[in-house]
Amino acid sequence: MNKFISNFIVVAILLSLAACTDPLVDPDPSTAFHQEWPMPMNRTGYLVTGISYYANENNHTEAVFNYDESNRLVSRVIHNTFEDYYGVEHSIMIDSFYYQGERLYKITTETDPSTTACQYDKLFYYDNEGRLIKTSYNNNEICYAYHNGVMDSIYVPNAPMRYTILYYDERGNIIRTRSPEPISDGWGEPTGEYEMRTTEYGYDHNPRPNFNLDNAFVFEPIFGMGTTYPICVRNLSKNNMIYHTDSGTASEIWEYEYNPLGLPETMRYQFGHLSSGNEPAYHFTYRRAE
Repeated sequence: MNKFISNFIVVAILLSLAACTDPLVDPDPSTAFHQEWPMPMNRTGYLVTGISYYANENNHTEAVFNYDESNRLVSRVIHNTFEDYYGVEHSIMIDSFYYQGERLYKITTETDPSTTACQYDKLFYYDNEGRLIKTSYNNNEICYAYHNGVMDSIYVPNAPMRYTILYYDERGNIIRTRSPEPISDGWGEPTGEYEMRTTEYGYDHNPRPNFNLDNAFVFEPIFGMGTTYPICVRNLSKNNMIYHTDSGTASEIWEYEYNPLGLPETMRYQFGHLSSGNEPAYHFTYRRAE
């Protein structure tokens, strides 16, 4: 990396510190848990090398994870085969990870490697303690605030009603989130008022699959898992999420089978109680971190 690029990144980080101030809330994580920053690498001693999902010969996906000599994830390559109106199609998506030392500062995603038209970047900014404080994508910014060593809220700068408060248990799992939600009238139109929405989460007692990306908790390395709930809730927690509920009703459920190391070998997902009883499984492969 040349000197100009290095200086540019340092300036960008300093600017991000000035841009992110704590939101106008007073969250209390209510836990004795204390997080180490930056999060330690190789906390399980094993790294995910592949994830596959197979429904049938016309509907399957395979992801390959590549690491450098320092066990930093440098690329994720996803091959997807699916059937649509035009027949059986194949697509590929490549995520490339760029670092300054041990800190990930950019992820570049290419949805079609033959052209740069479908390429975009996600940028990461840190404080002096190695804690992620801001991410940006297409001029959209999200900030992260901390209290007593624990990340306790996520918010959009200059948008007072766009924030989420995080609550942990003593194991380091996020068991509850609270955030304002717009209230609508009888016609479905927003009234301008808000009510607090509470979501609760449950976990097993086994370690999550390790990609050495814990400090980039806003990136979901498991494909297909990035849009159904806040990504960071899953990736900041120590164990594997098994459900989350809204208003006391299970919205999503995950079931696992484990290998002899206690790591997830298969994972099945269902939306609430809508289960066919035969959901295809995500299969995980690992290698020992060198």
